[in-house]
Amino acid sequence: MKNMFTILLFSFSLNALVEDDTSREENYYKYNYLGIDAISTENTEVGVRMSLSLPGPLYLILERKTEGVNEEINDYERIIDGIRLGVHAGIGDIFSSMSASGIGLEIKNIFDVYTEFGIKNVEFDDKDYSFSEDEAQANLIAGIRFGNSNGWEGKFFVAYSKDFNVVQKECPPEAVCPAVVEFELEEKSDQRLGAGVLYNINKYSAVTLEISSSKILDNNIKLGYQINF
Repeated sequence: MKNMFTILLFSFSLNALVEDDTSREENYYKYNYLGIDAISTENTEVGVRMSLSLPGPLYLILERKTEGVNEEINDYERIIDGIRLGVHAGIGDIFSSMSASGIGLEIKNIFDVYTEFGIKNVEFDDKDYSFSEDEAQANLIAGIRFGNSNGWEGKFFVAYSKDFNVVQKECPPEAVCPAVVEFELEEKSDQRLGAGVLYNINKYSAVTLEISSSKILDNNIKLGYQINF
């Protein structure tokens, strides 16, 4: 699987080097791309993401990523599959004409506003204790993109969802419990705040860096490579 993505990224990169053209409008942000990320939490894992433009302001996000979690009582992996439908628009298009005291105000598209809503499925795999569970929850992301789409771009975002921790199952008082250590999922509401930068190497390729914090999970850093199409 990893070899397939390596070959795909290499072939697209060769094409990008041949056709180095970044002559698009500064605020023409791309919503068609394929990306691969190195994700650093307590371990370094890998993620893959794809965005596809749909008619009008709509686009579709597909992603899969793995996160390693190290706890005092056990270590486990979180495998996250997500699908979201997004909508985006320039701030100038949203408020194309405002009126204040009878004077029309024209607002330029200095940044893009976007919202994504979908479902993420989280699979938990703890090989030491043969613990395996998966849960699906709604996922909402909202943010803004700004900067020059021919060079440096930036973004800020906030994400909301239910999430889970793997915790050791407690033995009720005066109950007889097995000696084997057992685990279960603990559901909590999570809010993730994040910021990112993207540098367009050329028309077809870019590098990305993203930092985000979580209320219940570890903060993470993502370094990625992105193919625009």
